[in-house]
Amino acid sequence: MKIIFLDIDGVLNSRNYDRKRNRNEQSDIDETRLPLVKSIVERTGAKIVLSSTWRVHWDKDPALCRRDGVYINETFAKFGLEIYDKTPDLGICAERHDEIKSWLDSAPADVGSFVIIDDYRYGWREFSDRFVKTEPNFRLGLEEEHAEAAVKILNRNL
Repeated sequence: MKIIFLDIDGVLNSRNYDRKRNRNEQSDIDETRLPLVKSIVERTGAKIVLSSTWRVHWDKDPALCRRDGVYINETFAKFGLEIYDKTPDLGICAERHDEIKSWLDSAPADVGSFVIIDDYRYGWREFSDRFVKTEPNFRLGLEEEHAEAAVKILNRNL
């Protein structure tokens, strides 16, 4: 199994997008970024695991999703995408690296390859060669070059 550990803020949106989005409706996700996620999934067969702080609103059981979790599901579904799982919340002092490691240690199936797509360097340590950093402050978050890098990481032999 291949996994995309996906952040939302700074990956599926950007400072530029935030300035022009409609704040009268839920529009936190820049839908122009989702075809790139779809491309990664289609070219690798990877499943999406939310590593974003947004994961607290999402649940595998759609009936247990909060409003923001429903929004994520509905927005992803427009592009034929779905969330497979989410990383655990290990508390306020935990780093994202630790949450991803915990998920990998208890993964429901054998993970052959994974990539981390995030906008912030959290100290990825042994995962640094699996990390794709987006740039939301001066660019658009997830862009074609990031998608290409993610595909290469997911499709390389371990």
